[in-house]
Amino acid sequence: MARHTRHSNLTPWIVTALATALTGVAGCTPDATSAQSGTRTAPTPGAAGIGDTLHPGLGNGGYTVRHTDLALRFAEDLKTYTATTTLRGRATHALSRFDLDLTGTTVRSVTVDGREATWTRTGQELRVTPADPVPDGRGFSVEVTVHAPVAGPEEAEKLGTSAIGMVRAKGVVQTINQPSGAHRIAAFADHPAQKAPTTITIAAPSRVNAIANGELTATRREGAYTVRRFESRHKLAPELIQIGVGHFTVVKRRGPDGIKLRHALPTGQVNDLMPQLDTVVPKALRFLTRRLGPFPLRTYGIYATPLGGELETQSLTLLATEELTKEGMEANGSDTIVAHEISHEYFGNSVSPRRWSDLWLNEGHAVYYQGLWSQEAHGTDPADAMKSAYRDATAQLRKQGPVADPRLGAFTPKDMAPYGWGAYEGGALVLYALRQKVGEATFQRIERAWVAEHRDSTAGTADFIRLASRVAGRDLGPFLRSWLYSTKLPAMPGHPDWHTS
Repeated sequence: MARHTRHSNLTPWIVTALATALTGVAGCTPDATSAQSGTRTAPTPGAAGIGDTLHPGLGNGGYTVRHTDLALRFAEDLKTYTATTTLRGRATHALSRFDLDLTGTTVRSVTVDGREATWTRTGQELRVTPADPVPDGRGFSVEVTVHAPVAGPEEAEKLGTSAIGMVRAKGVVQTINQPSGAHRIAAFADHPAQKAPTTITIAAPSRVNAIANGELTATRREGAYTVRRFESRHKLAPELIQIGVGHFTVVKRRGPDGIKLRHALPTGQVNDLMPQLDTVVPKALRFLTRRLGPFPLRTYGIYATPLGGELETQSLTLLATEELTKEGMEANGSDTIVAHEISHEYFGNSVSPRRWSDLWLNEGHAVYYQGLWSQEAHGTDPADAMKSAYRDATAQLRKQGPVADPRLGAFTPKDMAPYGWGAYEGGALVLYALRQKVGEATFQRIERAWVAEHRDSTAGTADFIRLASRVAGRDLGPFLRSWLYSTKLPAMPGHPDWHTS
């Protein structure tokens, strides 16, 4: 997610601030088998969340997620839809009941392994009780069908956050899910720590087009409808899901290193937008792969809409059409936004945060490489932006909390925690300080190792500290923790003249 937006009257709700310390799927309840006695305890409910301190209700305990299938069918006028989520999981202890995250929809049916299940709703939790308990270690499948309206711009503004889920305006449908909007669309385990390979199927009137994350693998006609299936074989966090329906054209290109490019653009603006995309996107991909190694996906593209929102939705970046015109690029420097969002395919999408307080690893990196792009493309000096950020650091961190330990109460609305100064400028400062400490060559080895070793998985702050220390051949823990967990930053290496407020 980019730090700022400059477009549409919907900007305040699209981006307000610019949305698991345990191994594996954090927060899962303990195994139901007693290792000492060899006896098996009775089935118990899975936890309602995975233990995230900033978003305690997100994700679900008691199971891991192995695959997610989302099937959507839109009404003829695109104002409502029916969604069926099929989640395949594996129980981490014997489950008498388990939860999914869901709000703002009408539940039509719930089944577990094909049998009708009982369910209740409490807040944002859908509590599912299967006909028979799920044994410890057993795979299972839960299917939830819901019906819901597509939020119009007026309804979206009333929500007051960027995590609105599905929204419709100016002839297109798109999703705004960060950090917690996916469960406003359908039932999910809505936390990056429970990401999984995902299939998205969209049935929409044939008069409009449709697109989603991943690769288009099948298309068929059903009367007046066209059904398209998209496969994300790389794990996809619910907050990174993007659904597009409307009057747009998909333009395909061959990118660097064989990357498949496909951009979804308003049909009447294809000729206006493609010259910029044909220039900036391949250059940004080469710029990043030179520094970070192979791009983590084989398919990438931009979904340009009149609403926009500047979101790094995996393999399908959401951007505003006005930012991608020749005039918009020249006036706003939108090429730097493109570089910022593409860098998220490494940081945040391929390597996802284990808990939301690790967001600096997403946004700090995106700001950092956005600065390097600006240096290469426009001749700016990244040190100038870092000096300015360093000057503001103490005031910002005292207000919002440390970079890697933001205070929940500092964010209004709460749904946007931790998308604040610390994740963006603060995170970039940490990375800049690390480069100053270890030197450019060692820093880039750390970066390459980070995205390679944690590719298609989740990782957190402690993991980064350990990896950086190993690659550098010295203990960087005290140094990095002084930057990550303080509200008054240390002196910047190499810049004794810099001062913080």
